[in-house]
Amino acid sequence: MAEHDWEKTDAFRNTEIPYWLLLAVSAAFVAAAWFFYSNRHAAGHGGPAFVVKPQYYDISPARTLKKRLETEGMACGDCHDPSAGPSSSDPRVAPEVHSKVVLKHGPNNRCFNCHNNAKRDFFAEDGGGQIPYLKVETLCRKCHGTTYRDWTSGTHGRRNGYWNKAAGEQKQLPCIACHDPHSPAFKPMLAAPAPRKYTAPGVKH
Repeated sequence: MAEHDWEKTDAFRNTEIPYWLLLAVSAAFVAAAWFFYSNRHAAGHGGPAFVVKPQYYDISPARTLKKRLETEGMACGDCHDPSAGPSSSDPRVAPEVHSKVVLKHGPNNRCFNCHNNAKRDFFAEDGGGQIPYLKVETLCRKCHGTTYRDWTSGTHGRRNGYWNKAAGEQKQLPCIACHDPHSPAFKPMLAAPAPRKYTAPGVKH
């Protein structure tokens, strides 16, 4: 067997590596190791966790929803006799028994624009028709057509449940779950804080 010729095959055998290059490579390695180590543990050291207050994710309706059209806990028909016929009193003035009702609904200042004068357990449809309590959005649609369109498409109002209906029930809340029909404008509310952007330890804005 021929003797191996080291002078021809080992090109780096007699090569001298500069001392500064060894130091530079070693420093780069240490820096890279520290970088990956610190990033791996940074998630748990980003400052105190942001806590969302319960009122910002409460899914209950803003107003108490009832199963029927009522006042003071009684259905309208308990006091209003359907056989008595339509009321002839001024529809702009609520009777004393309804003195707690404060009407602030824009230019709508007549009770029977919304309440059926002949059938008090119903709302008033155009032409004297009847709108049941559970279809109150049909009443609101008479004046608020564009808002009703947005409510139907889901861009106005609120829906609880699942976006994917195949995964579970989705419930669309009616107008009166948020708006007081006699005074529908919202009072000033405190907005929820914006999501906080994560910053790594030691990083200044």
